[in-house]
Amino acid sequence: MTSDATTFRFGACELDEARRSLTVHGRELKLQPLVFALLCYLVRHRERVVTKEELLEALWPRTIVVDNALQRVVSLARNALDEAGLADVVRTYPRHGYRFCLDEPPPASATAPADNRLAAARAACDRSDWTAACEAFAAADAQAALASEDIETWGRAAICGGQGPSAVGALERLVAERSAAGDVLTAARATLLLVQIRTDQRQGVIAHGLLQRASRWLVGHVDSVERGHYAWMSARMALVGGDAEAALAHADEACRIGRAQHDADLECLGLTYRGHCLMSRGDVAEGLAQHDEAAAMIRLGGVCPWAAGWALCSILYAARYRSDWLRAAQFAHAYEEWSRASRMPSFPGTCQLHRAAVLNVQGDLDQAAAEVRSAAALLAQAAPWAEGDAYCVLGDIQLSVGDLEDAEASYRQAHALGWNPQPGLARLQLLSGRAAEAQRGLERALDAPDFTLRERRTQLLCLLVHAAVAAGDIARAREAMDLLGDEARRQDNESLTAMHSAAVAELALADGDARLAALKLRRAIRGWHEVGSPVGEVEARLRLAECLLDDGDPPGAELELHAVQTALASAAGPYRKRVEALRARLSAA
Repeated sequence: MTSDATTFRFGACELDEARRSLTVHGRELKLQPLVFALLCYLVRHRERVVTKEELLEALWPRTIVVDNALQRVVSLARNALDEAGLADVVRTYPRHGYRFCLDEPPPASATAPADNRLAAARAACDRSDWTAACEAFAAADAQAALASEDIETWGRAAICGGQGPSAVGALERLVAERSAAGDVLTAARATLLLVQIRTDQRQGVIAHGLLQRASRWLVGHVDSVERGHYAWMSARMALVGGDAEAALAHADEACRIGRAQHDADLECLGLTYRGHCLMSRGDVAEGLAQHDEAAAMIRLGGVCPWAAGWALCSILYAARYRSDWLRAAQFAHAYEEWSRASRMPSFPGTCQLHRAAVLNVQGDLDQAAAEVRSAAALLAQAAPWAEGDAYCVLGDIQLSVGDLEDAEASYRQAHALGWNPQPGLARLQLLSGRAAEAQRGLERALDAPDFTLRERRTQLLCLLVHAAVAAGDIARAREAMDLLGDEARRQDNESLTAMHSAAVAELALADGDARLAALKLRRAIRGWHEVGSPVGEVEARLRLAECLLDDGDPPGAELELHAVQTALASAAGPYRKRVEALRARLSAA
């Protein structure tokens, strides 16, 4: 190995710290920032074993991350170096750490026969250690081609661990071998795993082509479990594409086949997406019933860990996006209990992100921030399609503590990553006195063909009423309120009811009807209190205090302000100026 101040050369590789590049045989590889940082750190300290704790502090300074975050980054670094035949230079020293060992012979465990590595991979899967499983499968496959069943297991482990690309080569090889041999069902199963991996990596065009190819192999196998998994994947992709009716038909097929074949995994997944489809078209009660049944199947046993984890995470996502925070909190707790009992970790980043959103609403802001920062680091590698969502949640948390500048930076980063930052950005703009900007952003969001925004239509309309009134566009506020009437069937939880009540109050105040406004604001306060959202309750109480002062009731206003400054003080950060203004008005009254 040779080096100068910032460049290290080993084998066919050149690692240039100054240019932040890794080249293999003269070709530059694209690396995630954390992967590049890990390689540089290990190479610079190659004379010793670097402990896990030291690497965690170097890569994620002063940040709490999940236990297997470092393992994922190490795995991605090995995958990159594998192009030069140097995957083994990043060595694991059990219970000690990692070391860059170009010239040393590998530890004894690294030269174990393929069958020992395969046994280790299977054992790691049994204990849900997906990173170790993927590394062992890759090592075993490098010595001797794996059997079909082991490659499929590797693919599933890679999906669960956020390391899907590590299994792509083996899965593609399996598809070619099995299709040539006429084993179309195995080829279809492996192809459907590739569809999931490509979807998670934001490679939708490739995923659609693979899904179409799987359908060719399943002609004539209309009642097979493989056909059921094809239907489930088709439901997912159709729903994201905005075709709720086609998605529902596919989800119905997945449920039917799952029940006919007594396949609990398939039925559970079908029920989950059937629930999403029904809620998407407005049949909320029936959709929730599907999710409740899927969750009951998991609690009663019989659903395998990966399917159970996927379903619970997806159900939690649905509750979060509909602002059904009571339900979201219950499912977040259920997921944590199930995860501990099954020893199944969270799917990389996504479930953490949903839990962080719940914690933010509940006012546990420090824990929420730790969760979302960890999730963002994982999503950048494992599920880049959702990385922008992590910055939206981080912006919401920063907004909750009154850090408007950082919140706006987070929303901008979400937008840069392809995620629409509404409704959080509009809330920030309203707090900053930029009502016209908020109104324009909300109008664009309502017109956008975005699945996540369609799920939040009621929230967007409620906030549009506030923005339009603040901007002096009362006519548009009335139009938004009329549209909210059409959305009434979606207002089936306390959070949405509280939002709607506050929007009615805002329009009533614009009309000079302080009595109706106070009535609706008290309803909003009750709703947010039942949900357990101190931030929502603070906003409603402050608006009620302002309303009561305008209506000549200083004692009533003082009572609301007292509640904000005592029981709800931790959530009042974003509203300091309003609190001070109310206190001044009360002193003068």
